[in-house]
Amino acid sequence: MARIVNSSLTSSAPVDLSAADRREASRRLERRRLRNPLRRVRLGCCQRWVLDPSAVLGDWLWCEVDADLGRVNEVAE
Repeated sequence: MARIVNSSLTSSAPVDLSAADRREASRRLERRRLRNPLRRVRLGCCQRWVLDPSAVLGDWLWCEVDADLGRVNEVAE
C-alpha cells in the first residue's frame, strides 16, 4: 500500500516538520495502528478490502489490483 503525503493537493503552503514533530506523528500513527490492527477500508475501484490504520472516507489509496489510486468508500473498525 502506498500513501501520497505531500502538499500538491492542498492550497496552503507546505510546512516543514521538526524532528520532534516527526517522532510524535510516528508515535501517534503507531498507537492508532496497535489499537485496531485489523481495521480495514474498502476501495471503490474494485470493491477490495485493504488493511489501513488511518485512512478515512474519501482518501485515495494505492490499489494493487488495478495498479492505480482508489478512493476509500467504506471503513470497518
